Amino acid sequence: MENFILHKLIVFQNKNPNLYIGGSVSLILQKYIPYRIPKDIDIVSKERIHIYDIFPKNKEKNKRIKHMSENGLIWDLFINPKAEYIEFVTEFGILKLSPIEEILEWKRKWLVKDPSNIKHKQDL
Repeated sequence: MENFILHKLIVFQNKNPNLYIGGSVSLILQKYIPYRIPKDIDIVSKERIHIYDIFPKNKEKNKRIKHMSENGLIWDLFINPKAEYIEFVTEFGILKLSPIEEILEWKRKWLVKDPSNIKHKQDL
């Protein structure tokens, strides 16, 4: 993973210790899938929160979105009260990542809803 992305993830997690990094980025860091430039960063919360709770300076009234562009990255928020995490040590600090099995379970569910999703097929 590119150092600037790792550094941004560590800074983000230090500000948001109750959120986990999931999706393809977690799979890449855990070396389950080969490196690719991430299109987005999936973040997971066990609590019901809104993306504006995480990125308040970008608050737009009456918009119910689950993704936000911040610091040159697109962040997608997912709520999962049953989420778990593993600790992943990087040169910049420790990240909380969604476990591989949890990510694959969700990718399978999304693939059932959208069988044409090439990214999920490749990750599985």
